[in-house]
Amino acid sequence: MSESSAERVAALLRAFGRGGNAHGEHSVSDLARAVGRERSQVSRMLKALERGGLVEQVPDTRRYRLGWSLLVLATGVGDTPLLRAARPVLQTLVSRVGEVALLSVQQGNRSLTVLREESHQSLRAGGWVGRSSPMHCTASGRALLFDSDDELVEALTAEDLLTPISTLAAPADLNELLERLKSERAQGYSVASEEVEIGLTSVSTPVRDRNNTITSVVNISGPTSRLITHIEDIGKLLKAGSATIQRTLTSPGTPSLSARRG
Repeated sequence: MSESSAERVAALLRAFGRGGNAHGEHSVSDLARAVGRERSQVSRMLKALERGGLVEQVPDTRRYRLGWSLLVLATGVGDTPLLRAARPVLQTLVSRVGEVALLSVQQGNRSLTVLREESHQSLRAGGWVGRSSPMHCTASGRALLFDSDDELVEALTAEDLLTPISTLAAPADLNELLERLKSERAQGYSVASEEVEIGLTSVSTPVRDRNNTITSVVNISGPTSRLITHIEDIGKLLKAGSATIQRTLTSPGTPSLSARRG
């Protein structure tokens, strides 16, 4: 079955969640590689999206980033019960730990950041809203896998395990990933130290709904030098924050996530 124009546009917009520079800007060549299409074809698509206000070109660099129209639309539909429950928890985590706090959900075989609270540290780390990451070598990704059996873990991570996009600290194969998941499930939180980026450490724990199903994960990310000696304390804070979100989501009068999605 041939790919429709809408599917090609959707793939291009999703590519903005991968790679790019620190400001979320992407070159035409990078986007073309990400979607597996000719540079000229991607350039024409970007021009059309720019006319519609969904992306914009940075004059100085000629790179592209998501446009304000798209970001405003995303903000408008993003006021879900989960985000409302998570925002004050992330703010509390930032005030307690002093590092960036994130909320991520699963999107296919990726962990997708949907909410971020900034710290006031001069040196900060962590994914921006809309960024997607592999599941095998990120704390958020592995926390999302806590309820998955071995077969599902393999299906979700097989492609990325074969791709050299992470550091030597990341799981080298499925067996190492499964062993790491086993110990992280037992402690209730996952830790990815210098697995995606040298100098970056992240800690995550799952958030569950009223049916005890994992809906998302809360995450603290920051420089390894500041986090590495406080992992256990951060894990405890994240588990307490996760429990607070779950209580809010399961309180009477809170619409279910499935109802909100419908």
